[in-house]
Amino acid sequence: MILQLQQELKAEGATVSLVKLCQWFEMPRRTVYYRPTKGAPKVQEKFVTPIKAMIE
Repeated sequence: MILQLQQELKAEGATVSLVKLCQWFEMPRRTVYYRPTKGAPKVQEKFVTPIKAMIE
């Protein structure tokens, strides 16, 4: 949201720093940079053998 706003302002000719935008909206900068990552799937060994047997 903040990055998009910054790009739109820049397109209109107003250059506003990311720090200043975050201050105006009272939002921490780390929130702007955060990108959630998806964790690796966890295999439960107790289910592996029965499922493989069912497939075969």
